[in-house]
Amino acid sequence: MNHEYQNIPLQRLLNVQSTIESECIVQESIITLHSIGKSGEFEPHISLLGTPSRIKELHIGHLVCEGLTIEFPLLNEFENNIVDGHVNSFYNSIISTTPEPRLITTSCGACNHPDLSVVQLHGRPMSQVQQLTHDQLNQALDRMRGEMKLFEATGGCHGAALLDSTGNVQFVSEDIGRHNAVDKTIGLAILSGLKTFNDFTLLLSGRCGWDIVAKATRIGIANIASVGAFSSAALDLARANGITLYGFVRESGAWKAGLN
Repeated sequence: MNHEYQNIPLQRLLNVQSTIESECIVQESIITLHSIGKSGEFEPHISLLGTPSRIKELHIGHLVCEGLTIEFPLLNEFENNIVDGHVNSFYNSIISTTPEPRLITTSCGACNHPDLSVVQLHGRPMSQVQQLTHDQLNQALDRMRGEMKLFEATGGCHGAALLDSTGNVQFVSEDIGRHNAVDKTIGLAILSGLKTFNDFTLLLSGRCGWDIVAKATRIGIANIASVGAFSSAALDLARANGITLYGFVRESGAWKAGLN
């Protein structure tokens, strides 16, 4: 079974013609993430709507990017299963912060900060990294899109990746949710042995909202480049934390908002 998409027979309309054809549809499922509670039992700490692939990476990235732990988890601390069609991931440790118990949809992040403020995690300060040119940004996003196989098959998902200081695009991840794709990318990077994100630029296939900048703030990413626009709240949070945003990166140009 493919956990990223389904081939489903649908009605295909073309001018006045109508046929039944197989269409590749991106998978959207409820993913419940668990950790050990104060009682010593596994308890759900969040439920996400997302694409049920790279669940352990998603869980690791979510814990770190949402500030639920200040330690980088290890792969052997996680296990997955599927119950009644729901995908579950279990983290064999106690998380340091209790999140708000609610379903996070594919179109929003875990925003429970009324004043839209974010605390950087201890030991991961922001640093000034190389400022990027339009050509560098455009080429990097093109390389990311070239590795987005799920989008190529379905046209129905977002992508995220990290651009290193030498111009290499790494840890490309895809999900129907923007924030999930970012979490998967960060989880992949942590599992590769990455200890700091200061020298990387976060690449996004869509828009950049407050929730994405909040994740970058917590883990110390100083550059974010997106194919789509950035929002006013994203811009305010980025400026408050020394993050440079590059938005609407296209062949025709890009918008930059930062301290330099």
